[in-house]
Amino acid sequence: MANIINSLLCKCKESYHRLLNLPEAPQKVAQGIALGVAFDFLPVPFISIPISFIVAKLIRVHAVAATLTVILFKPAVPLFFTLNIFVGKILVGAAASPPITPDIMGGIPMVTKAILKIKTLGLPFLVGSAVNAAIAGILVYFVAIKLLEARQKAIKKNPKQLAMNKT
Repeated sequence: MANIINSLLCKCKESYHRLLNLPEAPQKVAQGIALGVAFDFLPVPFISIPISFIVAKLIRVHAVAATLTVILFKPAVPLFFTLNIFVGKILVGAAASPPITPDIMGGIPMVTKAILKIKTLGLPFLVGSAVNAAIAGILVYFVAIKLLEARQKAIKKNPKQLAMNKT
């Protein structure tokens, strides 16, 4: 079990360093990172990875940064969805929706089940996801831009640092 956790942490560190070392302008990379985090708050759980890549290409932000960020934050999606429901209920109140019975769920594919479950959460979930995606995207953008600019300054002062991080 410890090996699995250690392996996951190593992969997260590796992805983080990849994001910091992307050879684009810090603004483009930070925009891609912010887009990726925002997509993890939206109710598109199975297709957020390809959609984030396509949207990043369409709006001309760093597509690799967006995709890596979506993948990196995938384990936190259940927490994000819970936060979406909480914020949505605060903003619009609890909306009553009909429950999905086990009879209905019998022969339905998994993706359709997920969509139906999200749909039963209704308006509070959708409002919460839109608000949280916007807030998280903005906050992450400003944090990422500061980190990336600081990283570039440090590398300009000491170019050997980049070579050490690549090994």
